[in-house]
Amino acid sequence: MRIQKEMFRRLPIASKLRIIVGVFVAIVICVFSLGVLRSEILAGVRAYVGGEGLWSKAEKRAVLSLNRYGVSRADSDYRQYLAEIAVPVGDKDARLELQRSPPDMAAVQRGFVQGRNSPEDVGSMAMLFRRFGRVGYMARAIAIWTEGDRDIDQLRSLADGLHAEINSAHPDTQKISAITDQVAALDARVTPLEDEFSATLGQGARWINRLLSLVTLLASGLLLLIGIGLSSAVLKQIRNSEEKYRNLINTANDAILVIDAQTRLILEANNKAVEILGIPEQQLIGKPESQLYSYQGDEASPQLRIPSSAGPAHNRELQLLRAHGTPVPVEVSASVTELNGRLAVVAIFRDIRDRLEAAAVLRRSEDRFSYLIQNLSDVITVVAVDGTMLYHSPSIARVAGYQPSELLGKSFLACLHPEDEPAVRAALERLTLKVGSAAPPEYRFRRKDGSWVWLESVGNNLLNDVAVGGIVVTSRDVTGRRGLEEQVRQSQKMEAVGRLAGGIAHDFNNLLMVIQGYAEIVLEVEGTTPTVRKSVETIVRTTESAASLTRQLLSFSRKHVFSPQVLDLNELVDHMSEMLLGVLRDEMEFLVKLHPEACCVSADPGQIEQVIMNLVVNARDAMPQGGKLTLETAHVIRDSARASQPAALPRGDYVMLAVTDTGIGMDADTQTRIFEPFFTTKSKDEGTGLGLSVVYNIVRASGGHVRVSSEPGRGSTLQVFFPRVDAPAKPRPSAAPVQALRTGKETILVAEDQPDLRWMICQFLQELGYSVLEAKDGGDAVALAEQYKGTIDVLLTDVVMPHIRGSEVARRLAATRPEMKVIFMSGYTEGEFGAVPGENLEPGPTLLQKPFELDSLALKIRQVLEARSPR
Repeated sequence: MRIQKEMFRRLPIASKLRIIVGVFVAIVICVFSLGVLRSEILAGVRAYVGGEGLWSKAEKRAVLSLNRYGVSRADSDYRQYLAEIAVPVGDKDARLELQRSPPDMAAVQRGFVQGRNSPEDVGSMAMLFRRFGRVGYMARAIAIWTEGDRDIDQLRSLADGLHAEINSAHPDTQKISAITDQVAALDARVTPLEDEFSATLGQGARWINRLLSLVTLLASGLLLLIGIGLSSAVLKQIRNSEEKYRNLINTANDAILVIDAQTRLILEANNKAVEILGIPEQQLIGKPESQLYSYQGDEASPQLRIPSSAGPAHNRELQLLRAHGTPVPVEVSASVTELNGRLAVVAIFRDIRDRLEAAAVLRRSEDRFSYLIQNLSDVITVVAVDGTMLYHSPSIARVAGYQPSELLGKSFLACLHPEDEPAVRAALERLTLKVGSAAPPEYRFRRKDGSWVWLESVGNNLLNDVAVGGIVVTSRDVTGRRGLEEQVRQSQKMEAVGRLAGGIAHDFNNLLMVIQGYAEIVLEVEGTTPTVRKSVETIVRTTESAASLTRQLLSFSRKHVFSPQVLDLNELVDHMSEMLLGVLRDEMEFLVKLHPEACCVSADPGQIEQVIMNLVVNARDAMPQGGKLTLETAHVIRDSARASQPAALPRGDYVMLAVTDTGIGMDADTQTRIFEPFFTTKSKDEGTGLGLSVVYNIVRASGGHVRVSSEPGRGSTLQVFFPRVDAPAKPRPSAAPVQALRTGKETILVAEDQPDLRWMICQFLQELGYSVLEAKDGGDAVALAEQYKGTIDVLLTDVVMPHIRGSEVARRLAATRPEMKVIFMSGYTEGEFGAVPGENLEPGPTLLQKPFELDSLALKIRQVLEARSPR
């Protein structure tokens, strides 16, 4: 208790008394302010009442002047009217200005002064209007005032009319008399308003006087009560200060002990000390200080040092001993005070068990963070301003092969590829100049074995962070990703090559068509010598070989026109086997194995023949010393229960075609590249590198898969898997007599943008008896068909043409010529080939693939014409 009294004794009483004095000063100020406000309001009311009298007198005088003016017609009477009417007009201008927000007080001043009000009253009149203009009596008085202003406006209007009539060339006495009568009537209407205005303001003044008196009384009483209450509270606080401070000490979160500096006995203890030590307050008072601490038997008994009275509090960590012997770690702060004329130590003990536990949690968190850093896949590097490496995370060993300690102190830039070093240096310099993060360009970092690893990094400037003091570079190994990106770029290159190859093949097909067509025409000429015929036949064979090459280019570029149909693979292989024997050399053994269940697939027969031919030729070239070549088919069902099936083959029902040779075989690296366009292990004169690439593209376009198995010196097996279909195979077409179907008399519209080819086809059809309309492109064909009034039986059009494509030409003409048949001719359609409206000859459009024989063209025309329904 004595410590609380001592603390209270030191508190200044003046601060408490200032509050009470302030309250009573506030009472005086409040009463004075309300009195001033009351006086100002009453002065404003008196000014308004006085102004109303001036307003009323001026109005009466103005009316009187107008009446005299109507009789005397003297200008002096009219000027007298103007002087008098200016009084209410000034009051009106002041009122209108006060209604604005904010008002122009200079204009308000001018208006009220013009209304003959005293300048000293303007402030109180403006205050009364703005503060109470919408309240009670003042609002009603303003409404009466506003109504009076309207009458004044009407009076001014009558005065203007009277003045104009008197000053006219021929004044009308009756009209003047009527105006003066209206003025008199208006004056009679204004007089009650003046009385009502004065009465309303008088009532308002009495009401405001009573209200302010009541407010003054209530405010003074309220403030007086507050002052009395505060005085009582302060007096009560002074009386209860000892108990209050006792409660403050007892509710403190820290243990507080007061210890005699000489006897070292405990004089005071708060509730927290009782709680921490587990000793009741009665037993704790008078207990020696030395019994509070936990220490070993050989150690000296600890006690608090008595700090200097002028010095700061002394802090140290100790362990208090609870009643049951459990130590409690605490942080103690001691200061000295005087109690009843004797020195005493005030010790504040803070329980630091939570802090120590938090420190332990922090250590565990740091250990966990260290573990994460140890196992992080990315590399964290701390680089100094000069580029010296200060830290490396352990993941550098996995990425670059170094132990972290091997790189400490070395230059970061020295480990970069010379081509990447300038860009990274510039990025680090920029990052050094500003706080934040930046992403340097991807760069190559030298591995310990001398190879290079591509890294993608993000740098953070933590030079100002005391814990780091460097630039933190977080790097990720992107070598694999860059490899994939390179593959994508290579794929894009091959796509570009494919487009180029497709374009070349398209133009080349047109040229081959011209050469082959003229060669066929020459062969038809009677009397051709054997030597010439043999040369021309060589030209035909050469064009057929060139056409085969363009088909491979189109297959490689995926621009070839596929005409899939259901075919029996066994029947196709059996049909080709004799021809394949001619491809092989005499020292080679050829074996064909056809599985009876390897039935039908959906594919382009010509494309499948090319696949078989390319695979056989590839196997033949792999056996320069001869060997055994096996061509076989099989039925393969891929499901999860049969693990012996080819790897990575999706589930499904397949027909397999396999070509096996006993040749030189291939290593793993060659197997990964055999389907790349233009890749070949042969010499430049032996192969183009397109064979297996064409195979791959055809098979994938048919929905199939290709697998290869080979070892060096042990031959190779290439397996092709086509989805099996249950529909019956389409029968192979039988040869039909051509000569009987060549001629005709119908009209054919030919649309071809290649001039030589177009001229040749038109000449050929004309020789067969047809009427031919020749169009140089799609637009010309549409225009020619619109101009031609006769029947067009067949449209023979190229697919790829400038301006309007062949399919669009067919669509436009079908609308006006539904009976017209359409034959497309192209070896390259750029993927755009839709069915022709109205075509019912086949499920799809009729197509001749360039280069084609002229007899095939004649036959196709006759087939299309004879398939038409009878008209």
